[in-house]
Amino acid sequence: MLPSPAILFAIALILALFFGVWSWLTLTGSAIPEVDMGIAQHFAAWCSGPWSTENKWLIQLMIYLTDSGGVAANFLVAIIGALWQNATKQRFLAVAWLLIALGGGVMNVVTKHSFDRDRPPEALRDRAVLETNKSYPSGHSMGSAVSYTMLGYVLLQTQRSRAWSLITIVALACVIAAVGFSRIYLRAHWCSDVVGGWTIGLCWVFFCIGLLEIRRRMSVD
Repeated sequence: MLPSPAILFAIALILALFFGVWSWLTLTGSAIPEVDMGIAQHFAAWCSGPWSTENKWLIQLMIYLTDSGGVAANFLVAIIGALWQNATKQRFLAVAWLLIALGGGVMNVVTKHSFDRDRPPEALRDRAVLETNKSYPSGHSMGSAVSYTMLGYVLLQTQRSRAWSLITIVALACVIAAVGFSRIYLRAHWCSDVVGGWTIGLCWVFFCIGLLEIRRRMSVD
């Protein structure tokens, strides 16, 4: 059973408040940036160490994970999802899915421009990191939170088993977490960028799902 719209809106509000406080602490304080630097330096040293050098599959895995949360992958999920919903006569949800993905992308661009935070210095980044835009919040983390949560929302509507519903939630949560971790591992983002991206992405998608649930329940009634 999906949560009620009131619960979804409450979660979105809590996440919005957390994002505001987290952004203020991250961009005006010194404690979180110091932790960010320590984590980035740790992974930079780890990736140049013997174990990581001898196990090059790990860096390839991280690149694969980071690509699965990129703009192309996230919009591909939205497009395939929209086509799927259109094929099952759920045309409103098909259009909504595309608009939610687009809205999340626009929100990320606006927040990056507003906060104007630089990425980790090039000396710390992995060679696979090519982005030059601003850092906060992480677009990969935000985008994957939006796209894979929307996928989960639609999948949960088709499942009647609590076990399969739980498996779906855990699996997609792991994907979102893995995408964010890959951005930290590759030093494409500060750790706090990833937390910010997850938070605002989930805030946006829970708010949108709340609206969708109101419409769905009204149509059922």
